[in-house]
Amino acid sequence: MFNFKTTYNGTVFYKNILTLLKGSFLAQLIPLIISPFITRLYSPKELGILALFSSISVILGSVVNGRYEQALVLVKTENEANHLTILSLFISLVVSLLLFLFFIIFTPQLLNFFNEPDLAFWIYLIPLVIFSIGTYNTLNYYELRKKHFKKISNSEIYRSTSFAAIQLSFPLIKSGIFGLLIGKLISSLIAPIYLCKTSNFKIRKVNTSLLLALAKRFIDFPKYTNFSILLNNLSINAINLLIPVLYSTQLLGLYSLMYKVLGAPFVFLGNTINQVFLEDAVRQKNELGHAYKLTKRMVIQLTFLSLVFFGTAYFIIEDLFAFVFSEDWRVSGVYAKYLIPFFMFKFIASPLTSIHTAFEKQKLSFTLQLIMFVLSMGSLLYAYINLWIFEHYLLLFSVLMSIFYIFRIAIILRISKNNMS
Repeated sequence: MFNFKTTYNGTVFYKNILTLLKGSFLAQLIPLIISPFITRLYSPKELGILALFSSISVILGSVVNGRYEQALVLVKTENEANHLTILSLFISLVVSLLLFLFFIIFTPQLLNFFNEPDLAFWIYLIPLVIFSIGTYNTLNYYELRKKHFKKISNSEIYRSTSFAAIQLSFPLIKSGIFGLLIGKLISSLIAPIYLCKTSNFKIRKVNTSLLLALAKRFIDFPKYTNFSILLNNLSINAINLLIPVLYSTQLLGLYSLMYKVLGAPFVFLGNTINQVFLEDAVRQKNELGHAYKLTKRMVIQLTFLSLVFFGTAYFIIEDLFAFVFSEDWRVSGVYAKYLIPFFMFKFIASPLTSIHTAFEKQKLSFTLQLIMFVLSMGSLLYAYINLWIFEHYLLLFSVLMSIFYIFRIAIILRISKNNMS
């Protein structure tokens, strides 16, 4: 049978994945463990406000630095790496400040659009969270380049632990949404602060000419990869922005719990493999001219894991939600059954999408993300125009996204061949 450990045991690739898996496992396990308490301490509406706050932060935070940090694994010299890190951090700071001004000017319109006045004070703190995401992503790739996987692992654990501690503590003083959002803010700062304090990166004398040369050399990242990531996050998170507009914040709370539970194995294993796969795919491309065998092997392993986990989950997840989170959250389990096929194929493809970076196929990646965005928004618009209930929209979305990810897996395998004879 497919044994991940047997296949990679004794190799650097396996050891690196295992190191990151430990951190990701604990970082994802902690929120899941406390979820049964959270659903009893906070209402669906309060969790819906948190989901709205987080979605805005994630969508903008994922592109705040132009994705220049991904080029850190491609440059050869430490001087180039240092300047790329400076460039990425500088862009994050400038964009975050501009977003802060935007939120100040358009707060009334934004609150009216989302139909959520309780977000009034907290909306001004979103740019700070966005900057922390950009900083963390930059330092994360800097440490990835250095192969400091333990630091990356620890940063995820500290972020998750701090968020959980604050979430559980503040209800004792009947803080309501305050505990959730202050926990989100503080935990988002913990990880980049930890990496800043432990990293070897220092801002030294800046060579402006080199900085501009690197910005120009890797311009495809902000031109294509950045918008590709933005479209990807919009395709997945736009529904979190629109549920309060079209339905209610309470329904968003129910939906967000479902998405967190189903997405846990994807975030736990998928993102970890993505980081290490990128580094190993680049190495194999440089040495062999392709990374097909590595990619094919990962597709087989991920398919096996996905079928076992999501196949089992389909038959028990509705009752499981009612038992673990209370009967009030059973509807979240119903939503989960609709989206399991989508998550199953996404789990296989997403950890390997860094193949686009490894083989510098940013334009293709952007095109694929654009297609996914059109499918996602098109299905939502179709459901809204035809007055479909929320469950029917989820079914349509799941079918379209499943087909998309099947094709994406085939494309990933084709890219990895790199004209292999």
